[in-house]
Amino acid sequence: MDRSGSALRELREAKRQWRERLRGRLAAIPPQERRAQSAAICERVGELAAFRRAGVVLLYRPLPAEVDISPLWRESQARGCGVFFPRVQGNGQALQFVRVQPETHWARSAMGVWEPTEGDPLLRAQLEGAVVIVPGLGFSPQGGRLGRGKGYYDRTLLASPIEGRGLRVGVAFREQLIDDLPVGRDDVSMHVVATADRTCSDTRLALFRAP
Repeated sequence: MDRSGSALRELREAKRQWRERLRGRLAAIPPQERRAQSAAICERVGELAAFRRAGVVLLYRPLPAEVDISPLWRESQARGCGVFFPRVQGNGQALQFVRVQPETHWARSAMGVWEPTEGDPLLRAQLEGAVVIVPGLGFSPQGGRLGRGKGYYDRTLLASPIEGRGLRVGVAFREQLIDDLPVGRDDVSMHVVATADRTCSDTRLALFRAP
């Protein structure tokens, strides 16, 4: 009996079921509640000492059901940080993060995400002390992350130039935090998960709140 194959099939089915449940949960959150939770989440992330110290921040433009991190974008720009956003290069490929400026032009991708049309690509040397804000469908308090099933962020966080560098911060509505979230060994975990109510951190990292 192929136990490893059976376990993999069970994991895939558990992920499929949770993705379906989480999409339903997200769809049920009223717009006003989304805005309120997004603001609280951004406040929590802004209190992280690592975020306050970061010279480079990797962000994202949210889909309607994702946490709106616009306040973090504004704060990072006001501090003079290098601000980078992702764009899709093709199916099965890692995302490319490029630096954005106030004059950057944006276009909506085939997946409905606003992406920068130009910008200097992120370099490995810029990732020292960087913070990476990561969206997802679900997160666990232990840092597990369940994406939308395409694997874009898992590939990107391990591929060049990031290759595991930077502090990974998952942002989630309280409805997305799941204690028993199904994750596999190829799913890249977060160092910190921030919701409107709590900040779940890797206790090995001494960088939680700014003084």
